[in-house]
This record gives sequence, structure tokens and C-alpha cells, in this order.
Amino acid sequence: MIYTITTNPSLDYYLKIDELNVGVLNRSKGETFDAAGKGVNVSKFLNNLGINSTALGFLGGYNKDYYLDILAGYEHIQPLFTPIKGSTRINVKIDAGEETSLNAKGPDITDEEFERFLKRFDYIFENDYVVLSGNVQEDLKEKVVETMIKLMESGHKVILDTDYDIIERLAPYKPFLIKMTYFVIGKDLDEVVKVGKRYIDQGAKYFMYSAHYMPSIMCTKDCYYKCDISDKNPQSLIGTNDSMIAGFLWASLKAASPEEAFLSANAVTISTNLLERTADMDLIHKNYKELKAERFEYK
Repeated sequence: MIYTITTNPSLDYYLKIDELNVGVLNRSKGETFDAAGKGVNVSKFLNNLGINSTALGFLGGYNKDYYLDILAGYEHIQPLFTPIKGSTRINVKIDAGEETSLNAKGPDITDEEFERFLKRFDYIFENDYVVLSGNVQEDLKEKVVETMIKLMESGHKVILDTDYDIIERLAPYKPFLIKMTYFVIGKDLDEVVKVGKRYIDQGAKYFMYSAHYMPSIMCTKDCYYKCDISDKNPQSLIGTNDSMIAGFLWASLKAASPEEAFLSANAVTISTNLLERTADMDLIHKNYKELKAERFEYK
């Protein structure tokens, strides 16, 4: 089973305008709401690939039911959020050719609420996949780190796509996958490989990196792979980092080799759209066949 954890989910409000002008009235040409948060996004991409997952996290306030109503439209997602007194945050995403995001801080989580959240883990078994994705509230970080350590020490396959300081602390406990983007470690691919190799040496099984219109990287114990998707036109740039994790898991569940899983991750990334409910499997397979993963030895 796959579990995704989003400690600070959001109801995302998408506005489409021709041009964003600061300090004056901007009128939208269209708008929509979406239940979001990076872990939830991974669950949605998995849903579109026909893979079941359970979404964990915290929801509260007047928009909680609306958030759950949106997720009810996804056949393969089981929401198992912990109710809280605070309100789920609302983020504003402005599409004016390029996306501008206005992200809220999010609610505080009480000790009692976190203890109720931990009870969900009684149903997670050894070898289940657990994806911790997105930012973690500052006052929750210590508790989340302790929770992830216990999971990894118990044999769970933990995937980390979260705050840099959390990844730094958890890398020695042998996570299944560490995922990073150019927002965290830049676009120097030599430096990316160096960072990835450091995490592999510390105990991570796989390290994966992505950047828009640049080659993606995957590091393993013995070598690293590069896949150039810079000449591909993705279906959507929204949630591409989350789709890469979903694609890697999708292939891993089918006992794919690391190289095959990496190619699948890239194929899913350029072939899917977060705001759709199904994936074009023919397009994914077509792109998979066209992509190549170059293998390199570490220097």
C-alpha cells in the first residue's frame, strides 16, 4: 500500500488572467478550486495511473468538507485526514502565462491533534510505501522527524520530498527515495550528482532530481542516470515534481529495474496533467519508448 503525508494541505484557487499587473485591478478569465498539497498531488497522479493510495494529513475549518468533496471524485484515493480546530489554508495560483503562487502559512497543529494523527500509522505495515511531501510546519518538524525515523527503522519504504533540513536529518536512516528540485540545490548538474551521491552514501537507496526544461538525474549506489526531457513539451507544469514520484512508484510496484522506473517517472511527468482525473496511458507509453537514460559512473 502507498500512504502519502501532507501536513499542510491547501485548497488551491486557480485564476487565469491575460497579464498580471501589480497595484491595479486584475480580472480573471476563469477560475477553479483544487484539493492540493504535494503529498495529495502524488496521490492524485497515482489515482490517474490506476494506483490506490491513502492520503494522510490534517484538515479543518469551513473548507474541510469542500476539500473532501473534491477528493471524492478520485476513485483510487482514500482520504484519512485528521480533523483539526484550525482552518485548512487557501493558496492562490495565478496563471498569466507563467504561474505566480501566493501560499498561506497554514494552521497550527495541537499536541492532541498530532497524537490522533499518529494513530493512523497503526495500520501501516512493513514494506508499505510512505511519501512525506511538501513543507512541514515549523512546530511539527521534530515530531515528524521522529515519526519518519520510527517508520524507516521498522522497514517501511519512506520517500522524502520535503524541507531540506528534514531530509538532511533523515538521510542516514535509509529512505527509499529522496527527491529534490532546482529550487533547493540549483541547476548545476555536477553539483546535483555530488549532492545525490552524498545522500546515497549516507543510506538513501535512490536520489532523484528534476528541473523544468532540463535533464533529470537519478543516483543509485553504483552509478547515476541522466534523462533529457528538455525538448519535450509537458502536458502541464503544475505538479510535475509530484508526478515524477508517482511515476517512479508506479513502475516500482511492477518490479521495474531502477533505470525503467526512472524512465517511467520522466514519461509520466511529461505526459500527465494534475487537474485531470485520468492519464493518457498511450501517451505515457509512447514517451517512455522515446526517452533514453544515459548511465554514468561516479568520478
